Amino acid sequence: MRAYSGLGIVLIVALAPFAGRPAFAKGGWHYYDPECPIELGSKSMKFVASQPKSTVERFCDAIPDTGAAVIALDAPDSELRDMVWDIRILRDQGKKDGEEDPNADLVFRLPKEKHRNGMVNFDANFKSAGEYILFVELSSDDGTRKYIGRHHFTAGLWEPMEIYTVAGLVAAVLLGGGFAAYRYLAIRRVKSA
Repeated sequence: MRAYSGLGIVLIVALAPFAGRPAFAKGGWHYYDPECPIELGSKSMKFVASQPKSTVERFCDAIPDTGAAVIALDAPDSELRDMVWDIRILRDQGKKDGEEDPNADLVFRLPKEKHRNGMVNFDANFKSAGEYILFVELSSDDGTRKYIGRHHFTAGLWEPMEIYTVAGLVAAVLLGGGFAAYRYLAIRRVKSA
C-alpha cells in the first residue's frame, strides 16, 4: 500500500506545475479572448479561430485539428472599415514576411470587398496539418493608402506545451512505477527474510 501512496505523491509533484492552466492555454470563452492582434503598420486588427464542431474554445496561434475552422477578423478603426479587404490564407513556407508569394502559396482567398462593420467571419478547411499565414491587405479605393498584415498560425500540430505535458506525464508514470516496483520488492525481501 505504501508503494501506491508513493506513486500518488510522485504524480502530484509532477503535475503541480500544470495545475490551474486550461487544457489549451490559447483558448478562452470570450469571443476575442485571447486577443490576437495582426499588426498593420500603425493600425491593427484582431484575429480569432474556432472549431465549433469539436470545441467551444477560441484559438490564436494554434488550431488543434485539421478540417473545418471559422476565422474571425475585427478591425475597430473607422479608416480600415472604409477600405477594400483582400484576405488570404497561405502555406507558411518558412520565408520572411514580405518574401512569401500571396498567389503561389495560396490555400484560401475571400473575394475582395469592403466590410463596413469592421468584421468578417469565414469558414476555412485545413486539409493537412501544417503552418499557415493569414495574409491581409487593406487598400483605399484610389490605392493611395495600403495596410498589409500577417498572422502566423498552425493547424493540426501539437504545441510545445502539449508535448511537454505528455512527456512530463510519461516520465511521472515511469518514475512512479519504478519507485512502486522498488518498494514492493524491498517489502517482499524484508518479509521473506
